[in-house]
Amino acid sequence: MKKYLIILSTIFLLLISAIIIFLTYISKKTSRPLLYFPKIFVQNILTKSAPDKLNLVVLGVDRRDDWLEKTETTDTVIFSQINFIQNKAHLFSFPRDLWNYYTLSKINQVYPVSLSKPSNQEKFSYITKNFASISGQPIDRALVLSTDDLKTLADIFGGVDVYLEKGFIDEKYPNEEYIQNPDSDAPIYKTVEFKTGWVHLDSKNITEFVRSRKSSETASDGGTDLGRIERQQQLINALIDKFKQDLSKNPKLIFNLYSFWGKLEHNFTDSEVVSYLIRYGLNLKNIQIVRHSISSGEDSKNDLLYYPGKLVMGQWVFLPQDEHYQSLKDYISTSLISP
Repeated sequence: MKKYLIILSTIFLLLISAIIIFLTYISKKTSRPLLYFPKIFVQNILTKSAPDKLNLVVLGVDRRDDWLEKTETTDTVIFSQINFIQNKAHLFSFPRDLWNYYTLSKINQVYPVSLSKPSNQEKFSYITKNFASISGQPIDRALVLSTDDLKTLADIFGGVDVYLEKGFIDEKYPNEEYIQNPDSDAPIYKTVEFKTGWVHLDSKNITEFVRSRKSSETASDGGTDLGRIERQQQLINALIDKFKQDLSKNPKLIFNLYSFWGKLEHNFTDSEVVSYLIRYGLNLKNIQIVRHSISSGEDSKNDLLYYPGKLVMGQWVFLPQDEHYQSLKDYISTSLISP
C-alpha cells in the first residue's frame, strides 16, 4: 500500500511540475502573469458563456505621415458576422467612398474622427455606432489593421497563396521612395504586376496586392476600389485557410498570433477571446467563409450603392438608395438569415 502511495505521489508531483513548466512557458511567451490564463479559464467555465454570434467591423488603415500627406483614412471597411452555431463567417465589404449621411463625410473618415475622442472606450463606441447605423446590425467589436500589421501577419504565416483568376498590371501605383522624399529623382509611380494563377504574398508584396486600384477602369479587370475589395476578401479567405492548415503542424503559431493580437487596435478583452475558444474553439477549423457582394454601380434603382453622376460636397462618392440605408440594411439582414 505504501509503495502505491509513493508511486501516486510521484506521479502527482510530476504532473504538477509539468503544469508549472507549461504555465511558465506560456507566461514568458505572452508576457502575462503565471496564473493569468488559468484564472480567466476557470472564470469563464464557472460564470460566462460566449454568445452564439459576433458582429465585427474590420477597418484597414492606410497610415500616412510623410512629406506629401498625413492621414489615418481607412481603405478597407468590412462588416462580418460570425455565427458560431452555423459555423459561418459572413463578410460584407463597404466601399471606402460610401457616403455617411450621419457625419456628412465618407465612411473612410470614421476612424480618423474617432481618434479625437477622449478615451479608448469612446473611440470604439463612435466607430461601432456609425457602422451599426449604416449596416442595420448591432456591432459588438471593432478591429483595426494597418498595412504594416498586414505585412507582419503575412510573415507570421510564412506567406500566403492566393489564386488570381485574372492577373493585372498597375502602372500608377504610388512609389514609396517618392512619397518619402519628393525632392529625390525617384519616379512618382511604379509598376506593379500580378500574373494570372497562384500568387505568393508576403511582406514584400502583400501591400501592393490589397491596395492597387489603377490597373483598369473596371472592377472585373482588377481595377477601382471594387476590384480591390474583391482581392481583399480573397486574401481573408486565404489567411483563414492557412491558419487552419498550420495550427496543427505548428503549435507555436498560437503564441505568435497572440503576441501579434496584443499589438493591434481592438476592443476585445482576453476574457472574451478565451470564452469563445472554450465554447467554439474545436469547431473553428471547419468554419465556412461566406462572401456577400454589395452591388455598386451607376444605377440608382438596381444597385444598392450608386455613383450619382456628380460630386457630393466636392467629393466622388457612392450613395445608398435612400438616406436611411434601408435597402442596404434589408440586403444584409436577409443575407444573414438565408441558408
